[in-house]
Amino acid sequence: MHLNHAKDYNDHRVVLIKRFIKDGKKTILSFHSHHSGGEEDETLRVVAPNLELPWWDRYWIGLIGACNGIVCISDFYDIYLCNPARHELLKLPVRPFVYPDGCSKGSVFTTNGLAFGFDPSSGDYKVLRIISFSAGSFCLPSVTAEIYNLSTNSWRNLDADLPKIEHPHPCFPALIHGSYHWCAASTKSRLSAPRMILSFNICTEAFGEMEFPCYIADDTRPSLVVLDDSLAFISFKNPYPQRFPSIYEQFIDIWVMVEYGIKESWMKKFSLGPLVGMNGPLIHEPLCSWNNDKLLLQSEDGYLISCALNNHSQETRKFDICGQRDTLKVIIYQESLVSLSKRHEGLSWWKI
Repeated sequence: MHLNHAKDYNDHRVVLIKRFIKDGKKTILSFHSHHSGGEEDETLRVVAPNLELPWWDRYWIGLIGACNGIVCISDFYDIYLCNPARHELLKLPVRPFVYPDGCSKGSVFTTNGLAFGFDPSSGDYKVLRIISFSAGSFCLPSVTAEIYNLSTNSWRNLDADLPKIEHPHPCFPALIHGSYHWCAASTKSRLSAPRMILSFNICTEAFGEMEFPCYIADDTRPSLVVLDDSLAFISFKNPYPQRFPSIYEQFIDIWVMVEYGIKESWMKKFSLGPLVGMNGPLIHEPLCSWNNDKLLLQSEDGYLISCALNNHSQETRKFDICGQRDTLKVIIYQESLVSLSKRHEGLSWWKI
């Protein structure tokens, strides 16, 4: 009842921020006001005490996504589900990697991408893991996928030949219309590999591909977010100037897919910039949209920044929220009373 009420009235939503504190060697979750209607809420005011994640003094901890108040967190080997409102943490079973046909057991494997969500058709929570295998630096990688069902507490393989996800450490894949989306590149060719958007439907468990809205140069970094209930494509250049970093300019273009799945419906909606280092912080990566009128980003020095989505006013704001660079991740999270301790008796769970 609590969950349905929160969904109907868009209630109990907060900005959930994960970051790694280098000096304290700890990973924390902080909870901030989602609303931005008043001056007080423009400061991302704290609405609940910080939550420190146990054992996680490691650098790479990914905030994969949230659904029905449950948050998926992973170091890209161990995977956890967490309900911060109930202080519950659930560890999923570790499945030995199964090498696909054509890959020897000496091949190097990495978790290339993760997704977490709820399948309304089966009433089950699922975790998708995309794995990349490579037999060496001169061999093209092979990409496969497997899926976990919370109801059966088990993993199973998915029969799919996939492109490789370009950036395996994003905040989380963009979720819209029941499908998750990543920027990917084909593994069929080492030279001029076609780049695309890879999608996965949580109900049908089917993968799909879509074209980028525009040509993306090699020094341009693409990203995906959901903006005003539409899939949005962000392109910006990597902020690594060789000389004069204080006057380095950045430009950010944002395209919106007006009709989902229709390539011709891509429309460039915002062109932000120049964002100049001497007048403001350089942008390291986009994180997510905030109330459909702002973009939350991570700066080169690890601070959280908001940028107004307006072609006329491009106001940026730097918040006093900082973590080790690349560890700052943000999602819009909806609190719930869904219990993890009662979902499956065979799983290990803790109070945190």
